[in-house]
Formats: sequence, structure tokens, C-alpha cells
Amino acid sequence: MISAKLFNPFALGNDRFPEFARRRATGGAAWGEAPYPEVGQAYYVFSHALVSKALKHPSLLQAPPGAYQATRQKITANYALDLLTKSMMLSDPPQHLQLRRPLAGSLTPSLSARLFDSLLSTALHLTQKATEKPDFDAVRDLAVPLSFSTLENILGINIDNPWSMGEDAQCMAKALEMRPKGVDPDANDACRRLELWVSSAIDKGAIRPNGMAAQMLAEVEAGRWQRDDAVANIVFLLFAGQATVVDTFGNALVALECFPDQRKLLEDGRVSWLSAAEELLRYCAPVHYAGARIAANDFDFDGVAIRAGQAVVPVLASANRDAAVFPAGDQLDLSSAVPSTLTFGTGLHVCLGQHVARLELAALLEALFTKAGGWRLDLLRVVRRPSVLLYGLQTAPLIFA
Repeated sequence: MISAKLFNPFALGNDRFPEFARRRATGGAAWGEAPYPEVGQAYYVFSHALVSKALKHPSLLQAPPGAYQATRQKITANYALDLLTKSMMLSDPPQHLQLRRPLAGSLTPSLSARLFDSLLSTALHLTQKATEKPDFDAVRDLAVPLSFSTLENILGINIDNPWSMGEDAQCMAKALEMRPKGVDPDANDACRRLELWVSSAIDKGAIRPNGMAAQMLAEVEAGRWQRDDAVANIVFLLFAGQATVVDTFGNALVALECFPDQRKLLEDGRVSWLSAAEELLRYCAPVHYAGARIAANDFDFDGVAIRAGQAVVPVLASANRDAAVFPAGDQLDLSSAVPSTLTFGTGLHVCLGQHVARLELAALLEALFTKAGGWRLDLLRVVRRPSVLLYGLQTAPLIFA
């Protein structure tokens, strides 16, 4: 049975999980408020089974033809969203595969694993430097610089000021935000700055060979991509390539304060850093809602009639706590061996950099627990980012016992 009361994602505040659990227990889906004004009421799905089904359903696309075209025109009238619709994240087949296929081989599990020693070395160095400062912020001093250092290596572009670029990437994310009104103008400005920075790097020949950015430009040179495709995908990766790790790491610090028995497992070395990272990615999901999928045609979705042009919104953070799949559910269990998290999505748009993200989080955990023993998160000074879609910390100040 599906609840008749409209689900309102804007009214939940930071503690969304009790409502997610209630929705899972009362049918696993509900009609709800529009995720943004360009679409009408949407069908939100909360259970692991329904979220997975929605993400894989061939009739649920990012921007299908037909009934959605008028809505797409409204969305792409916005500067940031117009750029991001050229990225693989907001594209549909066959364009999506044309953009993704040349890059997919760069971030396979085996190739990603080769990065771990370098990631750990960087994380240890950053942690050592941070512990020498009077004020140690785990987001500012560890997660942001590590994620952009990794992006430098993967993309093959030097990033001189990762903190400034990280702020622009976070601000640009407001364009993707679930919102009752229009796009924040600051998001457009941030997107313009990132686009200009990428275009300048290309024009100056600052793209190193053998990186993903060089692969994108090779596609442009071969006539398979437009230059705008390359710029849009680099801009998108500057956001997505750091947001997952930075936000999950901040959320993980909060979770470990709330579950001291699980923290003790890490302090005592009773679980591996990588298995802990896997569970923290489940419990501390940084993206709570997948982008709205739009019905390309009328179809039946688990007994509910979805009409062409209507939106379906998969609630990733709820699916990750579904006790039907994860025995721990709303508890943190670092000893868990259940890997089927939907943090990175599934199906056609599954996250390209998921294997690297796992390793980055594992490296951050190992560095923090081995180089900064006795740390505690100063919960009174924690600032959570103001977002419905994204869940993370702006600041994570640490104190030492």
C-alpha cells in the first residue's frame, strides 16, 4: 500500500532517515512534491528493489524526446544546466554511450587499485601537515586537497588552488539541487568560472598526455565529440570527482562519533580500511536523491501508472538503509560484508569513478587513524552544507584528547 500523503523532501531537515524508513515500511514509494519547478509532482521510490529498478528501467531517461521536450527547453535555458546536459551524467543513449565509452577503460578496478599507494602517501603527508596546525579541519585540510590531487592525476591537469576550485564546484552543484524555485544565480557564476578555467587550460596546452582530459580532446580531434562535450565533462568531473569523497568522509566522521564501538574497530585494526570504506559509503551516502528520471512513454511501474513526461526520483540514501538488503539498516556495521550499495547508482549511469572513490576514502581513514591518533570531531563547530540533494559537511573541525 502506498501512502496517499505527498512526500515533501524540502520539509525533512537534516534528519531524513526516520521518514525514509517510514516510507519503506508503507509500500516503498509515494507521490511527492516536484523536485524542481520545471517538472510536476514526482513519484519517489525508497526501497532498494524499487530504486534499483528505476535506475535501470529503459523507459526512465534523463531527457527523453516527446512530452519532456518543453521541460528540457526550460532547464537548458539556465547557463549551468545547459552546460551540464552535455556531460555523460545528463545524457541519454546513444549520446551517453558515445561520451562514456572512450573513458570507461581509464577507471577499471585494476587500474584504480594501482593508485592506492600514491593516494595513501598523499593522505599521510596531508595529515602530518594538518596535525602541526593549531586548527585542524578534516574537510579543508585532508579531503578536499586529496580529492583534487587525485583529479589532477586522473584528468592530467594541474590544479593550483584546490580549495577555491572546490568551493566553485560545490556552488555549481546548486544547479543540480532539488529546489522549489529557479536555479541560484551563484551556481551559474561558479559554472562560468569553471568552464573558463577548463577552456583556458585547453587553449594553453596545459593538458598532460595520458590523462582523461587528453582522451576527451582526442575524441574532439577525431570528430566524435564536440569541444563543448569535452569542456562539460571535465567541469562535471571537477565536481563529481571530489564531492562523493569529501561528503562521505565528513559524514563518516560524524557517524564514528555516534557509534564509538565501530570507531574502536578501526582504532584496534580489527577491520580493513577498504571494508570500512565500503560500509561508510553505504551508511553515509553523500547523494540522497538521484536526478529525476523522466518517463519516455506511458508504462506500468510496479503496479503504478507512470505517464510520459512524469518524473520518478530514486532515493539513494533510503535504498542504502533497506533492511531487506542490508541487515544493519539504520545502524553502522563496519564488519558487514554486504557490498550492494547504491551510493554510486546502478545501470547505465553508474558512477564512472566509484573504484577510485572507495580507495580515496580508505586512504583518508588509514591516514587519520594512524597519523592523528586521539582525534575527536568537534560536533559543536560542525557545519553541514545546506542542501537537499547532497549530504555532507562544510567544516569538520577536529580536537585531540
